[in-house]
Amino acid sequence: MKTKIAILISFLFSVNFSSAQLTIQSGLSDTATVSLLEGLGVSITNLTINCGLTSYGQFNGTSELAITDGFVMSTGDVSTLADSNDVGSTSNPMGLPGDSDLTVLSGMQTYDACVIEFDCMPTGDTLEFNFAFGSEEYPEFVGSSFNDVFAIFLSGPGISGTVNVAALPGGTIPVTTNYVNATSNSAYFYDNENPAGQYISLDGFTVNLKAFSVVVPSSTYHFKIALADAGDGIYDSGVFLEAFSFRSNGGNTSIINSALEKPQIKIFPNPASDHFTITSPNEFSRVRIMTITGELVKEFSPAEKFIRLTTENIPAGIYLVETITADNVSMNKLIVR
Repeated sequence: MKTKIAILISFLFSVNFSSAQLTIQSGLSDTATVSLLEGLGVSITNLTINCGLTSYGQFNGTSELAITDGFVMSTGDVSTLADSNDVGSTSNPMGLPGDSDLTVLSGMQTYDACVIEFDCMPTGDTLEFNFAFGSEEYPEFVGSSFNDVFAIFLSGPGISGTVNVAALPGGTIPVTTNYVNATSNSAYFYDNENPAGQYISLDGFTVNLKAFSVVVPSSTYHFKIALADAGDGIYDSGVFLEAFSFRSNGGNTSIINSALEKPQIKIFPNPASDHFTITSPNEFSRVRIMTITGELVKEFSPAEKFIRLTTENIPAGIYLVETITADNVSMNKLIVR
């Protein structure tokens, strides 16, 4: 019998009277869910929620998270997420099935899936969504046969099949406990055990991440936002989706800036034929050029404010340019002709 089960039994007979500044309300109506998720430049239709009755809801308030308001999902009971982290084994098995797409992504059988799906029509040529994933699997079961998983699957015009847009920046690493933790991709991880968090019960979670995709304006796209335990059905995981962060731009080529609404990064000419230039008020610490499905084309660390590149070995198409400076992380669209 696994050690996890013994710890779970111990937890089920304990009582926790801690309070927290974070508050969670479970069981939102479809209308309230749409109102909470829908941001600028998008309209959500055909919403379905396939979760346990207490596995989703609304959160707000101050906590260790960078996000203060939004929609929350859990593989257990969402209300237990708003608590101090003085118990390292919060677990509320729901007895629900997993999700076949998440099973493939995680590489393990999944359980207690919480899935919301909807269609949307963007006004601009991009879609984005801010989120943070956390789990009680941290840190004891990192690298084990338990690999809780989260994904945002997107399909629609211009996208080949279905793409997981909730992968780490670069688009190839999924958000699971084995792939994002204190030793793997640690730049995206927050340790909530050392010291113990006061307002979130999860042992660790990601920093605020951004799901992103280039889309065709005024076309219909389908989203599947899914979370599940993997390997077994105990030890809860959760996802916090930032309120109103699901949005589309107005059709401009400068599309994401995590620090300011107006872009600081400039790319010109755009579209580019033989060459293009990337500029910033501050030195770049890293630049990545990727396909719209997240395949890495070029990556370098120039330590300069002005970069001139040729389009040699960059076929005609649409690309994403991720730039990181000391005070800014941006994603911009580049068209090569």
